[in-house]
Amino acid sequence: LIVEILILLQIYISIPSYFLLGKHHLKMKDLSSSLGLLLLASHLLHGVTSECTDPLAAIMETLDCVEAENVTCASDGYNAEEFVKFHNGIDTNTVIDSGGSFWSGTFSLVDLTLDYNYQQNIGPNMASIRYVEKVVITDGSGFGLPPSSEHPYGAVFYQYEHALVTVDEDCKMVKWDQYGDNKEQTDVDEAIFLLLCDIDFYPPEVCSGVTAAPTNQSKKGGKSSKKKSKKIRGRN
Repeated sequence: LIVEILILLQIYISIPSYFLLGKHHLKMKDLSSSLGLLLLASHLLHGVTSECTDPLAAIMETLDCVEAENVTCASDGYNAEEFVKFHNGIDTNTVIDSGGSFWSGTFSLVDLTLDYNYQQNIGPNMASIRYVEKVVITDGSGFGLPPSSEHPYGAVFYQYEHALVTVDEDCKMVKWDQYGDNKEQTDVDEAIFLLLCDIDFYPPEVCSGVTAAPTNQSKKGGKSSKKKSKKIRGRN
């Protein structure tokens, strides 16, 4: 706002001094031109300096949609063209489209629950949140399979994360910069990969030799369960 005032003031004082001093009459076209410059500058500066009124509220609303598995609502909280996600400073190449394909696919594979322990706006268009994300892999019933608890089906993981989130002037997320344990991420990625191989989503050559690793389900405050490695087979 201060910058805007200074620029507008600079434009204003550019109006011929004879008008300001009252020594001469300013022509109507000169006055119109000067006022036009003021209005144009105000319009442009408003676009540059506009901010989301409450970034945290917008972010939390979108995350509530994610937990509720509302595809349309969740997708609408992201700027699909600009959104980028980082984990420990590395681009995860996550593409969240506006059409809902990303969240529709995600919700068919996992159930997500977020337990927050810190939420705060930290600057223009930015908020900081700390949370524990509970990730539950599908039991297979969503794919028309008999419900199963055999790994990776039904596996439960916990991810302890801190995210710095940036939104645009429309309060849509453009950057998710999270920090957390790398193994907590890869455990989930590996479980989903095993599941996709088991339902024949990937071609045989991609899944050739893949075995189900022992479950490493994080028990909040407990021990990991142990199972024997087992060769997975596609279900038809």
